[in-house]
This record gives sequence, C-alpha cells and structure tokens, in this order.
Amino acid sequence: MGDKPLAVVSAGTQEPEWLDLQDDLATLSTDSIHRVVEGATHTSVLHYPSDAQATSAAIVEVVAAVRNDRPLAR
Repeated sequence: MGDKPLAVVSAGTQEPEWLDLQDDLATLSTDSIHRVVEGATHTSVLHYPSDAQATSAAIVEVVAAVRNDRPLAR
C-alpha cells in the first residue's frame, strides 16, 4: 500500500496473538494506525454506540488524511 493511509481497528477482547497479527497488518502501509477498542467484541463495534464511534472515528481520520494530503496522526 506504500504510504496510503491505513487504519486497523481491533476489538480489545481478542487474544494477544491476534492483536500481533493486526499490528502486522498495519505495516502494509508506512502511514498507518492500529487502534484497539478495549473491551469491544467484533459485534459490539457495530451495535454499541461507544464502540461504533471508535470505528467511525478511524474511518473519518483516514478520509481526512486523504482529503488533506497529510499523514495520519499517531
């Protein structure tokens, strides 16, 4: 992906090994963030407002970085 903005959002209830794999996924771009939503599950990031907000915020952050031609905030 080169330097294209990439956000990886993970549910915090995952095994540490899974989160390590998500860290590896984030290395696909030199401009990436990996956010872990503590206590979240894969379902809660869709159905619970506070968890869904974390996912939405990451999407908005990537879109803003692309629109403004700037790197993601770390």
